[in-house]
Amino acid sequence: MKIEANDKTIQDIFSMGYFKIPRFQRPYSRGDDEVASFWNDVAENKDDSYFIGSMVTYQTKKPYYGIVDGQQRLTTITVILAAIRNAFFKLGENNLAIGIHYYIERPNVDNTDEFIINAETSFPYLQDHIQRREGPSMICDVGAEEQNLKSAFEFVTRKLEALFPALSPTQSVQGRLFDDPIDHTINTINKLKEIRDKVLSLKLVFIQLDNEDDAYLIFETLNARGRDLTTPDLVKNLLLNKIKSHHVQYDAAKVSWNTMVKKFDDAANSNGMEPFLYHYWLSAFEYTTDKVLFSKIKHHAMDQITAETSSAKGLGGFHVDVAVRAIVVIQHTSCARYGLFNGEYPLGAAIKSEPL
Repeated sequence: MKIEANDKTIQDIFSMGYFKIPRFQRPYSRGDDEVASFWNDVAENKDDSYFIGSMVTYQTKKPYYGIVDGQQRLTTITVILAAIRNAFFKLGENNLAIGIHYYIERPNVDNTDEFIINAETSFPYLQDHIQRREGPSMICDVGAEEQNLKSAFEFVTRKLEALFPALSPTQSVQGRLFDDPIDHTINTINKLKEIRDKVLSLKLVFIQLDNEDDAYLIFETLNARGRDLTTPDLVKNLLLNKIKSHHVQYDAAKVSWNTMVKKFDDAANSNGMEPFLYHYWLSAFEYTTDKVLFSKIKHHAMDQITAETSSAKGLGGFHVDVAVRAIVVIQHTSCARYGLFNGEYPLGAAIKSEPL
């Protein structure tokens, strides 16, 4: 495994290519407290290049990368840049707004506009409601991930309005009764440019891997070293690693996984997947703790895969078994609410359609 590591600023990273959040990654999950903490670190930072951690990527083809670790951080930065862009537009500073939009969206080699951060799980909300320069153009379903993005964007927008009254229609009128409008606007623009520059100068250790298979391995290893990933995150990583997509545009296994997870979101229980898996294991196999649950699931799945490598039946059987037996330990009313009865469990069908 070849690993390269270099110090880079956000400006460097967002200028070097386009970044896709791979199918095995978890959705955007930062809450208000985490966004507030990150914003305070950025806004109060006095250093020219404030270090915010690392990101791990693999290159698919130049200039396209997959993100293994750091997608939450980069998505939050994209949200902040979009809010700053909108602030420049409100002030009538179109050139400054278009300038910062370069780090959100720009033409590729075919001269087709392409977003720098491409997150599939939140499509089309992130792209249409936050990244799009012209603003929202459609009504999007808002699940748990979209709500987190919406809250983060609104939080940053409120912070900017609190810092710069000229951005707030009600406050700007009152302020201009007593302040020189020209000086007031110039001061606001200069301070907003300072925040923009702080965001773009944030520094990361940029770690690049050779291929996606190494990315799956590193993803799991990072969690073992204390990263905040849940058992469902790791099970998703394991299964999607084994179920390769053979269609350019349609990834059946990933779509099926997301459909299943959305049922928990719709039931207003975004954390329901974790106890779901844990109680399934206790009912079907042996006692274990939640800390070692993924290890148990992984060994069980790999044993079945090894025993039936000639077809997808082994892995498919594992999923179907998980679905059927896990449902048994959840109240019938909850299962009906999730819509998992009547043979509607999508992962089994997806797995059978995708060869290993």
